[in-house]
Amino acid sequence: MSIRALLCALLALPVGARAAEPGVTDKEVVLGQPAAFSGPSAGLGVEMWRGATAAFAEANAAGGVNGRTVRLAVADDAYDAEKAANAVGQLISRDHVFALFGGVGTPTIVKALPVLLKHFNSDGLFYFANFTGAQPQREPPYAKAVFNVRASYREETKAMVDAFVAMGKKRIGIFVQDDAYGSSGRDGVRRALKEKGLDIAADTSYPRGQIFDVGTAPQVKILRDAKVDAIVAVGAYQACAALVRDARISGWLVPIHNVSFVGADQMLALLTAEEHKRGTRLTQNLINTQVVPFYDDVSVKLVRDYRAAMDRYSPTQPNGTGNSQYTPKAKYSFGSLEGYLSARVFLQVLQKAGKALTRRGFYQAAESMGRFDVGLGVPAELSPSRHQALDTVWFTAVGKTGWTPVRGPAAALGAQ
Repeated sequence: MSIRALLCALLALPVGARAAEPGVTDKEVVLGQPAAFSGPSAGLGVEMWRGATAAFAEANAAGGVNGRTVRLAVADDAYDAEKAANAVGQLISRDHVFALFGGVGTPTIVKALPVLLKHFNSDGLFYFANFTGAQPQREPPYAKAVFNVRASYREETKAMVDAFVAMGKKRIGIFVQDDAYGSSGRDGVRRALKEKGLDIAADTSYPRGQIFDVGTAPQVKILRDAKVDAIVAVGAYQACAALVRDARISGWLVPIHNVSFVGADQMLALLTAEEHKRGTRLTQNLINTQVVPFYDDVSVKLVRDYRAAMDRYSPTQPNGTGNSQYTPKAKYSFGSLEGYLSARVFLQVLQKAGKALTRRGFYQAAESMGRFDVGLGVPAELSPSRHQALDTVWFTAVGKTGWTPVRGPAAALGAQ
């Protein structure tokens, strides 16, 4: 039989008889989430998983999308860059996933991106909605293989620097994780300051994986000796909570900002417990930028939907991932809301991709979304030249009952 005849014969076969698209059956779509489910940053992966799981459970209970339910397979990379490529490989070879979804962190995705690009070029595998605002997956050569949902760290740090400078705070120091994540944050702060004719006043860092019990007094001293009047922190919740603790117990009430990835709820839980232990307030002048609205703001439709899904399905943590180092303490969180939002965006594209689902078909559907509504009150947008759905940054500050939304830092810090 000639090659032409063979191709014609294959095309004539019923759909179910052809070679299956990875991760797709007539009844199911399988996504793979390589993320931190163990280790000192487990709360980041678990919360992202919780929100996405609630959104997929909600969709599945309604009959799925185009007749298919969505299942989320997981692989634990423990927020360890050296485990990241293996976690991605496991999802590809063991679980045969349709796409990668909801990975957590810059150092891990940096290691995963070369694996992704190889499979993107060979069989169309793509990554959807990483929980990181870093630049590598937003720039060539990897941007074509990734669809981001959240705003970038450049957008978060610019929003914060602009606000600080408008308040007259021009000596801005940084405390960053000593890896690709921290480098991305440092670059964002430097760019934003350069626009104002300024530079970073003091630069401090800590090693990835540092826990809350480790002191940050040396970094606090460097920042304080440099007479910084505001700090931008780009790290994970344990080390960043330690910075806040050590600054406050030294009597220094300098405003401290953290980007969304920190795990604001987990950081605040550590600080609140420390406040009770010491009998001293530690959370003054603490600001967080977020890439989702406040999870108690029920004026936002997506937030109402999220809370209803979390109430109904109450996901806790994925089985078999060695995640005993983190147990959710609250029903709602910024991390799980981001997971829910990311899954809802994926589901909208999946709906548009239609019944005859392929990776190529999904990719084309994503790039043809244009502007669309996800229930946030601000439009999302995807196109061939735009692989990031949202740009919006929200501000939150610590009030009497925990995090609360604010229009800008001046509203929270003005009285300090």
